[in-house]
Amino acid sequence: MKLYLVVILLVLRGMRCDLLSFDDPFFEPEPVEPVGPVVTIPTLGQVRGSQMTSEAGRSFNAFRGIPYAKPPIGDLRFRDPLPAEPWLGDTLDVSREGPTCIQYNTLVQFIIGKEDCLKLNIYTHDLDYENSTKAVMVWIHGGSWFMSSGNGGLADIYGPRYFLDRDIVLVTINYRLGPLEKLGFLSTEDAEAPGNYGLLDQTMALRWVRDHIRYFGGNPNLVTIFGESVGAASVHFHLLSPYSKGLFHRAIAQSGSALNPWSVEKSTGIYTQLLAKDLDCQSSNSSELLSCLRTKPAREIAIFRKKIEVFKIIPIAFGPRVDTERKFPFIPDEPKKLIEQKQINSVPLITGLNENEGVFTIAMLLSNNGFLMKNFSENSFKYLRYFTGAEFSKNGDQVVDRAIKHYFAPNKSLENQLSELEKMISDYAFFKGIDDAVHLLSKFSDKPTYYYLFGHRAQLSTTTLLGLPSDLNLGVSHTDELYLMFTNDFLPRMNSTDDKKVSKLLLDLWTTFAEDGVPQSELVNGGWSSTTEDQTRYLRIDAEFPVMINQSMPFYDRLAFWNQEFNPPTV
Repeated sequence: MKLYLVVILLVLRGMRCDLLSFDDPFFEPEPVEPVGPVVTIPTLGQVRGSQMTSEAGRSFNAFRGIPYAKPPIGDLRFRDPLPAEPWLGDTLDVSREGPTCIQYNTLVQFIIGKEDCLKLNIYTHDLDYENSTKAVMVWIHGGSWFMSSGNGGLADIYGPRYFLDRDIVLVTINYRLGPLEKLGFLSTEDAEAPGNYGLLDQTMALRWVRDHIRYFGGNPNLVTIFGESVGAASVHFHLLSPYSKGLFHRAIAQSGSALNPWSVEKSTGIYTQLLAKDLDCQSSNSSELLSCLRTKPAREIAIFRKKIEVFKIIPIAFGPRVDTERKFPFIPDEPKKLIEQKQINSVPLITGLNENEGVFTIAMLLSNNGFLMKNFSENSFKYLRYFTGAEFSKNGDQVVDRAIKHYFAPNKSLENQLSELEKMISDYAFFKGIDDAVHLLSKFSDKPTYYYLFGHRAQLSTTTLLGLPSDLNLGVSHTDELYLMFTNDFLPRMNSTDDKKVSKLLLDLWTTFAEDGVPQSELVNGGWSSTTEDQTRYLRIDAEFPVMINQSMPFYDRLAFWNQEFNPPTV
């Protein structure tokens, strides 16, 4: 989806897309003269950036591709990250984006990126480190734990031009993913490789921000972490992890939580063994298995994603896990238990979801002339096992059977009940986990939780980017709000009055929250109140009438089915 323009360019050039790397000369930037703003980081060295212009025409400084950790290659694969080596005496050119981490991008089906990718981007107006007062917002990207990046150039969508209309410092980061980007979430489920390396990368980036952001005009005591999808789940894990304590002061989680079923992976050990078998590294000895995998080219590891793919982003296969085998675990227990035990890095939190999260899956089924829909129709039961994360579950068939009977009419095929399929995916994969997290945090956290429901369908949306007809309105999909928050020079800018209004509303709320912990905008009638243990409150975000609603979410009654599935009665 996010790389569709790249694919068009490649097709026009007659190039193969299946195994193309962004190391290809086609993607190499033209050399430029060393001009641009220079910042001295006392313990690291100098960096030379570039200047950019915000959407409203404000000039700002960009420092892109700053290393925050050593390259995770060779012996550092599937190990905890180490701080970047200083470059004292040299001036590091960070005037262009660094590479994405190497990955098989399943949406466009080719390999992109490099192994040396643990870098971050900083966008800022002021470089007066003696008066470093600006709120800092650190973006953690989504991508199902195995793809995407924090970049905003040709290959991704997280450009800074909207946010830099405001007086904040924006940081975006890259981190290891899946088994692909240097095995960021691979685990042998023992002390040899307990996993969660991608989350540890994020924490290393936050430490870098704490130690050095003042030299870019940012206040290290005013840091907000925010993310979407697995980026939002990452935010939740930082709320719960002892590794991240004190590294941030506000948090925003968009369309994801640590309680979503895809957030804590139960089958990583199984997929690690499958990967090892595929690469002739299978062994009952974890140390031998890992030693073998360290010798394999990154591209051979990356293409494993294609071999296990059932449906684009499914299965996730490699993701965060409770890593109690680690001497100091990143995730010491199940997230629900950690919240109930008040093991929380309590900070003010904004969290919420989009009206029709599951449309993302429906749109992929319908794209490409319905190719995937045909496969789904032929074996819907198999697909639903993966959709519900039950591919290795002993009672997976029973769960799927009950879900089919609950959501679908018996006398119609599933492909003719797309609305019901969207509801099932939204309820299971997103709504239940996010709603549960809100209610638990409102009870056990010492800081306020602000809850929202995003209901605006913009001109640029998931469905339009996947090539579906613009008049096909399936609802407000997973990721749809991102196109009102971030920019990409290869995507069209907003020209709809309603889109601009909702974009302003989101940026108002997010940036004021980063500044003082209270989200505010004159576009919200009556302001935004936090939800409480006794009273669910949420802000409906749309163009027509953004307003507080003092009741449960519209989908709340539908969650009873999944509450029963997740918490069956004891016999």
